Amino acid sequence: MGTINKLLSTSFLIILFSTSGFAQRATMDVTISVERNKDGEPTFYADNKGYTPYVVSVEFYNIRNSLPPSPNPVLKTVKPGRARIGRLEKTGLSDGGIGYGYRYSINRGCLDTEPSNDIEYLLPVAEGRQTEVRNLYYIGELVDKESPEDFYSLTFSSENGDNVYATRKGTVVKVVDIHDDSNLDKYFTSDYNYVQVVHDDCTFASYRHLKKGTITVTEGDEVYAGEPIAKVVPREGTDKPQFRLMINYRNPDYEKGNDEVEYWSYVTPLFRTGSEKFVELQNDKPYLAIHPNDVITQEMGWFERRRWKRRN
Repeated sequence: MGTINKLLSTSFLIILFSTSGFAQRATMDVTISVERNKDGEPTFYADNKGYTPYVVSVEFYNIRNSLPPSPNPVLKTVKPGRARIGRLEKTGLSDGGIGYGYRYSINRGCLDTEPSNDIEYLLPVAEGRQTEVRNLYYIGELVDKESPEDFYSLTFSSENGDNVYATRKGTVVKVVDIHDDSNLDKYFTSDYNYVQVVHDDCTFASYRHLKKGTITVTEGDEVYAGEPIAKVVPREGTDKPQFRLMINYRNPDYEKGNDEVEYWSYVTPLFRTGSEKFVELQNDKPYLAIHPNDVITQEMGWFERRRWKRRN
């Protein structure tokens, strides 16, 4: 039985999200505010005080002396800061004020996300280190649940004491560093430490199975490709430590109530290796990691690149 469990642990990935936790977090991050002009017409804003971009859905009802927006509900991408949702304007049929009710919901991601095909990712292990890569399967297949069509996730081998590195520039939006390292032998669990980073194209990279107490970034930090973010959990004996990387984004075709369309779509990243550019990694194949400057700086602006070169 132990052999079977070990085999499954290296072949399958469990996708467990605490939806109630994320919903609570989003509610704290995003609020709706209303401002009225001199004619009493209300303009609605979403204020995002967090670091995660959200799709905000605002549905209006019981509207009086105004027409409802079209479409209703209104969907908007709200990145950190303030975004205008829309305004209710008077119809002119009555001298009374505008009455309304509204409800809103929030989900992570952006509308109409198109992952960039021009981005090259770094292997998330130390430069000069060789790593073995394995493509992971969707754990739901074990219970006859159909895998998302584009599901893609990777595990990388490492060495005890090694760092896990950011593969691309982004902003840290979630850090979990509370789980005991021994729990990470139980691959069919959500009790693992991880760092989640959002990129400029609104894709999310999740680095999973990190050693407790070694995560060096906090939520809101900007990280660059090739920057260490944590250490891998050590293994005893001959087994190499492993960590996992998954990159996903909000499915532009998702519609609430349509069970045939998954909320998340997945990215198949292309990597720079010691021998090739823009490589789609193959299962059970070793790759040599390099961290060249052109990949590290590819998403930086001019001032940002200049500052980075001064420090490095």
